[in-house]
Amino acid sequence: MLKIYHAQGARSLRVLWLCEEMGVPYETAEASFFKPSDEFKAVNPLRTVPAMTDGDVSMIESVAMMIYIMAKYGPTDLDVKPHEEGYADYLQFLMFGEAGMAAYGNPLVATRYMAPDDQKANWTVDYLKGAIAKRLAFTAERLGGKPYVAANRFTAADISVAYVISVAKFAGIEDVVPPAMQTYYDNLAQRPAFQRAAAVK
Repeated sequence: MLKIYHAQGARSLRVLWLCEEMGVPYETAEASFFKPSDEFKAVNPLRTVPAMTDGDVSMIESVAMMIYIMAKYGPTDLDVKPHEEGYADYLQFLMFGEAGMAAYGNPLVATRYMAPDDQKANWTVDYLKGAIAKRLAFTAERLGGKPYVAANRFTAADISVAYVISVAKFAGIEDVVPPAMQTYYDNLAQRPAFQRAAAVK
């Protein structure tokens, strides 16, 4: 069975959400940012969240975990195949949710919660916030009012992108989320699978 090292607000939400959508059984283990257990550190010496094990397999990247789970435990309509319309958009936004948006949030969150008070506001923070704002606006434009980012259906790419909106307040970027992106997220957050995943402690 999949074992997912999870903390609320972390990228592990993506993996739990995917599993809930697919009906893939999993168990969770605590993955504390500040007081990581010895078990968690053994699985992921970088102490980043999430981590995942599946038998002898060990992984630490949330989007890679999603791809792995879909390939091993599918087939699933959450994946888009090369012959399908929207395949390129699917790949782009599956990766863009992390590499293009969420990755910019790491130093932003670290500065907000761990920097000395006199260093919490600086040029880099403004740059990071602006970079995320541009990318959210880009995604909103690409959506063009549609409910999903690719293939005219809900896919893993939506899970990847929606995660960024789900932690906007935590990251201190809620004021740069375009209304269209907030509506997009609010609609996806009504999915029962999302609600089950978000409730996991």
